[in-house]
Amino acid sequence: MTPDEAAIAVNQNPFVPGHDTRVEQAEARTEQAETRREQAETRAEQSRTRTEQAELRTEQAELREEQAEARGEQAIRTSDLSYRRLFEAARDGILILDADTGRVNDANPFLAELLGFSHSEMIGKTVAELSPFKDIESNKDMLDRLQKDRYVRYENLPLETRDGRHVAVEFVSNVYQAGDKKVIQCNIRDITARKQAEMASNLMASIVKSSDDAIIGKDLDSIITSWNRGAEKIFGYGAEEILGTSIIRLIPVDRHPEEGQILENIKLGKSVEHFETLRQTKDGRLISVSITASPIRDANRKVIGVSKVVRDITERKATEAKVHQLNADLEQRVVERTAQLQTANQELEAFSYSVSHDLRAPLRHIMGFVDLLQKGAGSSLSKENFHHLTVIFQATKRMGNLIDDLLSFARLGRAEVRKSVVNLDLLVRETLGDFQIDTKKRNIAWVIHPLPTVRADPELLRLALVNLISNAVKFTSARAQAKIEIGPAPGTNAEDVIFIRDNGAGFDPQYASKLFGVFQRLHSQDQFEGTGIGLANVQRIIQRHGGRTWAEGVVDGGATFYFSIPRIDGGNHGD
Repeated sequence: MTPDEAAIAVNQNPFVPGHDTRVEQAEARTEQAETRREQAETRAEQSRTRTEQAELRTEQAELREEQAEARGEQAIRTSDLSYRRLFEAARDGILILDADTGRVNDANPFLAELLGFSHSEMIGKTVAELSPFKDIESNKDMLDRLQKDRYVRYENLPLETRDGRHVAVEFVSNVYQAGDKKVIQCNIRDITARKQAEMASNLMASIVKSSDDAIIGKDLDSIITSWNRGAEKIFGYGAEEILGTSIIRLIPVDRHPEEGQILENIKLGKSVEHFETLRQTKDGRLISVSITASPIRDANRKVIGVSKVVRDITERKATEAKVHQLNADLEQRVVERTAQLQTANQELEAFSYSVSHDLRAPLRHIMGFVDLLQKGAGSSLSKENFHHLTVIFQATKRMGNLIDDLLSFARLGRAEVRKSVVNLDLLVRETLGDFQIDTKKRNIAWVIHPLPTVRADPELLRLALVNLISNAVKFTSARAQAKIEIGPAPGTNAEDVIFIRDNGAGFDPQYASKLFGVFQRLHSQDQFEGTGIGLANVQRIIQRHGGRTWAEGVVDGGATFYFSIPRIDGGNHGD
């Protein structure tokens, strides 16, 4: 029997002394044993739980490590992709060089566009081998500097692109580690526009500095912020004594409101152009000036000040005053001369009347008595005396014609010009009708070309045509076959030119300027009759229309006479 069985037997025997106590103790020990067993099972369970938790943590750690590795790889891919996008989209040129050889491994599109070379043409070349960079130092020297300083920079490097454009660039090289090897990155920035802006700015600064005009800057409170040499010269203040003070000190008291008006326009973003007024110099003199004021804006386009250009126009104003006075004096002289001209015209009219009546009467008497002598005593006169009377009669008749022509010439100077639309084709053909009787027995070939419509006085223009055509008829009288041609000559947009050409006696070209003078004749009376006033009348008529006259000719080779009529509205024919 085992101890436990013995204990149970004793415990179960109620007759054994202390039986109850031992039973209780046995039961207590049994409960303790069960408790310990349960505790052991609990600890075992907890141990298994901890093991499982440890395994779970291990798995989670491994999962996190895998995720971290995946994120790292993704980050690298994203970084590479971002870099590539930046590389290709950059608006600076980028070259990637091998750090050992200095040869191009890669070039971005902007650089290819800037230089005019394709990507393939640049790969494998050194920077110095690319023609735009021919002025850069040798490849070896640049690599040595990079190895030493890890940085190379060229300021304002001049380049000539493949298509001949000249650009200025900023060239910066850096060495950096890319994985297990070193590379060189070269950044090429086009600074042409910046250099041009700098040059323009420097030029503007030089212009401002050397300008004879006052160029003044001020803020919106009228405080002077800049002052050039031109301002010093005009106003007498040095920069050190005027900067930081109010511009009001340059403005006469009665013109102070002008400053407020200028500022109101400036604050609205408006400029003030060529405003003429008075300003006061350091020594108190008042000078006439022309002011142009423009708004100064900040980077946000907000108006922050005023730029003023002030030009001293005192001398110009004085000159204008003198010109004004001279004009006034001239107008007075014109009034006086007009009155004198009216008086002279009246005297000329009186003279014309006198010529018309007082001179014509004796001529009529002479012609009348000559006629009486020829009829009454002609049979008793010798042939020579009868010839003398004939000469007297013809000379007197010619004197009468000369007086008539002279009076006609005088009247042309006073006649009113009444312009209207004139069809020259029609006017010429009407005028030729006047010559039918006189030329009926003549063999004349008339050549009339289409003529333009002009704006002129038809009566005066007809008189000019009569004189020119009669001139051509007269000087072709010795030709068995005469030819007279009328037509348009090349002119300008401002005038129409008409010519009358004949194959008559012509004239010596060196005397062409005398043709249109009063009483100027290039042929004797015996050769061709005339008073020498017809062409003078033509010139006066054409001049009163605003045109001009001239002639070309050769002795015994014909002549061409020209006259012009101004066009209306710079080139339109007629109205």
